Amino acid sequence: MIVRDDAIDLRHAAAQRLDRRLAGAPPMRLPSGFAPTPFQRRRLGMLLDILDVVLGRERTGVTTHEIARRHVYPAMTIGRGNEWKSSAERRRTQRLIDEALALMNGGYRALLRG
Repeated sequence: MIVRDDAIDLRHAAAQRLDRRLAGAPPMRLPSGFAPTPFQRRRLGMLLDILDVVLGRERTGVTTHEIARRHVYPAMTIGRGNEWKSSAERRRTQRLIDEALALMNGGYRALLRG
């Protein structure tokens, strides 16, 4: 069964691709929209890493500053105290945390639609 929604063309192509593979045909070239770009792969990997940390926060006590230092800006020295509180790095890290949580809470569906 294929759901009729905005992604029907992508779903249909995926079903055809699966049917061909099950019949023993060699893999076809991926149509656009099936695979993320290298940049998107890196970003999605980072968002998943951030999500793992955020979901374990109660247990580990990891702060936004530590998330920034480990996952967003690993090669950079990040300020502390007032410097951190007013920094662009803190705002970006918080936006990435919000984006990771949004993906978990249904935003991944838009990603799957291409």
